[in-house]
Amino acid sequence: MFSDDIIVNILSWLPLKEAARMRTVCKRWHALTSEHHFLRTSFSRNTGSCIAGFFLSNILHRKFRYVPLLQSVGDSDHVITPDLSFIPSTPAVDKGQIYVSGSCSGLLICCRPIIPLGNKSKWFVCNPLTRKFVEIEVPDGITHYLFLAYDPTKSRHYKVVAFGDYDIHMYSSQTRSWRVAIHLDDRSNYPFRGLRCYHSVFWNGSLVWVVRDHLVRFLVDDEQVVQVPMPRTPAGWFCSYIGESGGHLQMIGFTEEERLTGLLDVLEMQDGSSEWSVLYRVDLRRVVEQYPGIRKTRREFPYIGLRFSRGMGRKIEYLDLWPMYVVRGTEDVLMLFSVPGKIMCYSTESRNFSTIHGREPVAPGTDTYYEFSWYDFSPYNPSLFAP
Repeated sequence: MFSDDIIVNILSWLPLKEAARMRTVCKRWHALTSEHHFLRTSFSRNTGSCIAGFFLSNILHRKFRYVPLLQSVGDSDHVITPDLSFIPSTPAVDKGQIYVSGSCSGLLICCRPIIPLGNKSKWFVCNPLTRKFVEIEVPDGITHYLFLAYDPTKSRHYKVVAFGDYDIHMYSSQTRSWRVAIHLDDRSNYPFRGLRCYHSVFWNGSLVWVVRDHLVRFLVDDEQVVQVPMPRTPAGWFCSYIGESGGHLQMIGFTEEERLTGLLDVLEMQDGSSEWSVLYRVDLRRVVEQYPGIRKTRREFPYIGLRFSRGMGRKIEYLDLWPMYVVRGTEDVLMLFSVPGKIMCYSTESRNFSTIHGREPVAPGTDTYYEFSWYDFSPYNPSLFAP
């Protein structure tokens, strides 16, 4: 009979879908594949800088969709298509709808809005591969968005972070309870004032948000809020994306002139560094030529007092093209971006782009499409970690 170490070493080389099946062989194998050492080893071997796919979640259109990105060559049985039907629902109350709000290391954080809208939603942390879930009871006073923080190489326990009334609340899977991590007395210096969107990135033990013209970072273990230094950029440079891939923090930005021509800068900050470096300059001028309809004009609404003044702004030209995710490889860098009705992929090595997801118009016979944005996008890599 093989020792536990030999069995763990063999099972850790299996694709995750097969490793999940091996858990059902016997109690001994289930216990071995549930240990944190095995989970860390399996995670590091099965998870590189690439992602298996991504969730597109749009609460406005009442649906979510999973799109596979990478598939095992010649073995369709190893392709994992997440199914969230195991999360309980009450159709009379929530109509069975579920939205993926975020992802981190194979875990998803999802919500079921209760009908009528405005009532408290039900929140879940789940693993689509193991079909395990935990319902998170959210106390009153917490905003409608939760952020998942999980580093399986350091701990088997995850954290959920949320904003309150000038407070930062944190839920721990270890205690299964909430507490106030940071109380901010000085509301005039509230660090999240001007939060651009409710989308965070988990990187190097911290959650990162875009706030106005800079980044704010919440150190989960230290429970501190700090600013992330911005890169040296020309006047008018705009940060349109922040994300993590391959253990690095990536940023995408441009000036108005660059964006109109389809030129984007991909910058990167490495772990332990405070300096940004240009990873790649993406040239999407061929996309603009092929899809001239993405060049549009809109009226800028100036902010006056406490309201937007419609009709007074100048007309500005823009491209309906938005970066969604950077896949950091050792040699190649892939950038996923959206144009109306499509999600496309650009390879820095081949300098080619291709469509990886396309949608039909919202209404037949119209030119109105679903639009995708980087904060509707949740990358997914399967893992065996249980919530």
